[in-house]
Amino acid sequence: MAHITLSIPENLYRLMKRYREVNWSEVARRAIVEKLLSLKAGREGLTREELVALLEVMGKKTAAKSYSYGREVEFLKKIEDREKKRIKFLERLEEP
Repeated sequence: MAHITLSIPENLYRLMKRYREVNWSEVARRAIVEKLLSLKAGREGLTREELVALLEVMGKKTAAKSYSYGREVEFLKKIEDREKKRIKFLERLEEP
């Protein structure tokens, strides 16, 4: 696992030391995961595993459903159709 170093103001550090029961590394890790996956979701979409990780970090629970291959293909087709509509809409907005 990689490591990073964060710089924070001294007054914030003193305040953090008052709450030693908090795992500040975990707080930072969760914030980074949430931000990264939220950005990726908006730009590229998420894999199922990434979505589960994001929901976990956000403290939300959801039951993962399993669908047949045909149903998954149906979902993907709907997503593709919606994305095409969204792109056409955005293109119309850009027209002078």
